[in-house]
Amino acid sequence: MIAITLAMQSAGHKVQLVGPPENAAWARGLGCPYLGVGGDVSAFINTIDQPVSFYSGLSFVRFVMQELAWQLKYLPQIIASADLVIGASLMFGLSSTAEAQGIPYRYIAFTPQVLPSKHHPFLPIQTQTLPPLVNRLSWTMADILDRCSLTLLINRFRKQQGIAPVSSAWDHILGHHAIVAGDREIAAVPPDVQKTVMQTGYPHLDLPELPNPDLERFLESGEKPIYAGFGSMPPKGQENTIPLLVEAAKVAGRRIIIRHPGKTPGKTTADKTVFFIGNYSHRALFPRMAAVIHHGGAGTTAAAAAAGVPQVIVPHILDQHYHGRRIFLSGLGPAPIPLSQLTTERLSQALAHCLTSGRICQTARNTGRAIHPAHRLETLVKALSG
Repeated sequence: MIAITLAMQSAGHKVQLVGPPENAAWARGLGCPYLGVGGDVSAFINTIDQPVSFYSGLSFVRFVMQELAWQLKYLPQIIASADLVIGASLMFGLSSTAEAQGIPYRYIAFTPQVLPSKHHPFLPIQTQTLPPLVNRLSWTMADILDRCSLTLLINRFRKQQGIAPVSSAWDHILGHHAIVAGDREIAAVPPDVQKTVMQTGYPHLDLPELPNPDLERFLESGEKPIYAGFGSMPPKGQENTIPLLVEAAKVAGRRIIIRHPGKTPGKTTADKTVFFIGNYSHRALFPRMAAVIHHGGAGTTAAAAAAGVPQVIVPHILDQHYHGRRIFLSGLGPAPIPLSQLTTERLSQALAHCLTSGRICQTARNTGRAIHPAHRLETLVKALSG
């Protein structure tokens, strides 16, 4: 969303990005006009030890409902002077607050899986090989559950505003003419989607490359290493996987760069085959990797595809399972390994497969050449400006 905001700003629009407060300083440092609101999402994630559990799921639903209540209370004042409002991710209260004020509204999704279809299940369902009828049923059940939660809260607000109730919260949140900001090379919008949608490709953020002499020395001291990182997943869980990642890389005979979830400065292990790194631009780093191990988040998946390197996905939650399946079906990597099934043996075998498979490596290279991030971001901006 920062990438979209900066691109809109460069196109001559006055833009205000609204998001979690913990991102404010970083976004403003990039020149992005940013208003931090609501709860601290990162702090909430840091309280979770296991992302895949009943307790974690319940905590997430509670957090979302609290955020929705906050949005319905404060968004009307925030958007009052806007000519257009654009929603994404968990900004579920924006569609109704925009309608109440007569402001045009668009929703941006970063994966086709948010669109009800028989070709994939509702997001929390991990299994991606269910029969089409079961997939469709999962969306029907989700809609029924929403009527007792999201829809109920949204319609309470709409009644206060004197506007007609909605029958489906999710259909209302997606709105008319939703944009799927994801690459067709990974996953195209299914043919049975009933809503009018536009697929533009993923909007990558160009970050300034910060000098890292230790990283450069590591990269130049041998063959291309593997990268492993699990993005915004709970830090404790990420730390627990580090010994497994190190061992799998050794079994595969490869050096490895591991994103450390803490703020540990870049450093190598005693045997010089492992390098720990903090936050670093995926767009700058991934093209220099032999393969990328990650959780399957939309942004990391898109960055690895644009870099033209094979991917090994270890999905944790939600659309990560969908992306893992799509990477496999697209020929960009081996079958995903769910976090609950992750072992040194399975990961080292997956690495060996994608590193030695000429088909996977060539498909990854061809995909990287086919993706033109700047053009796709330009297409997205034009879609929003029209």
